[in-house]
Amino acid sequence: MNDSNQNAKSDITTKVYGKMDAGYMSLFHDNQKIGRVVFSDQGNQYEMAEGFEFDAEKIYKKNDSAQNYPKSYVQGCDEGWC
Repeated sequence: MNDSNQNAKSDITTKVYGKMDAGYMSLFHDNQKIGRVVFSDQGNQYEMAEGFEFDAEKIYKKNDSAQNYPKSYVQGCDEGWC
């Protein structure tokens, strides 16, 4: 497996929308809550759900290439599912 893809991420900034709540804005992508922005005198704080990241004024979705997929079609035969 190519290790360079395991830390890949996609810029989804233009696909994210927000809904105001009391003191913060909830962030959504594909109707899924992915985080929130908390407003304070010290500046905005971005709290992102697992698999999402805020960096350099952009929102990223981490690619799932690091999942534990079988390395070959025979991997796991000892587990009885071949």
